[in-house]
Amino acid sequence: MNQYLEQTNPMIKEYFKILSPEGIPDFLWDYINTPEMQKQNGISVSCGTIYSKMYNQIWYSSLDHSIAVALIVWNFTKDKKQTLAGLFHDIATPVFKHTIDFMNGDYETQESTEELTTKIIENSQEIMSLLNRDNIKVEEVNDYHIYPIADNDTPQLAADRLEYTLSN
Repeated sequence: MNQYLEQTNPMIKEYFKILSPEGIPDFLWDYINTPEMQKQNGISVSCGTIYSKMYNQIWYSSLDHSIAVALIVWNFTKDKKQTLAGLFHDIATPVFKHTIDFMNGDYETQESTEELTTKIIENSQEIMSLLNRDNIKVEEVNDYHIYPIADNDTPQLAADRLEYTLSN
């Protein structure tokens, strides 16, 4: 069994099954297991509230969120490129997530932390090797905004926004 799944909260595993009843597609595991994606496992989506005693929450990482977004996209499209764009959409997200967007003056669109996405993907030998293997160009997966199922401006629905709502 995958080390990530062994350490994942059983409730999150059940949640993933709802998003994609067939499970996590095999091709996705190679990307999930790259160091660039695994570092997201140490970043909470709670923007820091997980560290407060005011809230009673389970650990839900940026990696959990990214996998869930990818599963929603996969469930409806079965398209590798769109699914990978969903997986990579937060690859550049720092600790405290959208709190940093607020500090950057980007609290409405929350896109300031996405500026490094392309650089992170291109600088990863593993991800680039996988993309080459799958005959996928960086431009096809580095900007999830190009796929309406992955991202739409509010108030329209998209996998990223839907996932935040469902996981909460």
